[in-house]
This record gives sequence, structure tokens and C-alpha cells, in this order.
Amino acid sequence: MSNRVGKTYFCKICGNEIEFKKDGGGPVVCCGMEMTIKKEGFDGEE
Repeated sequence: MSNRVGKTYFCKICGNEIEFKKDGGGPVVCCGMEMTIKKEGFDGEE
């Protein structure tokens, strides 16, 4: 299992963001799609 604790993920469709507190190993899904890891300094807009 990968360590996603402390990392932030965002939804490319609606812009929701989540930060992992505990990783249960399941996929991170929003709006029917897997969420994308947010890179440092990236605000989610292209």
C-alpha cells in the first residue's frame, strides 16, 4: 500500500480537495473519476 498520508488530492471536474489523514488503501474518487495528486505550488487551474 502506498503512503498517501499528508498528501493532497484534487478533483479536475469540481475542484474539491482532500488531504489524507489515514490511508485505507481504496481509490480516491470524486465526480466519478479518480482524483489527482496536487503538486506543490499548483493551484488546480491550467
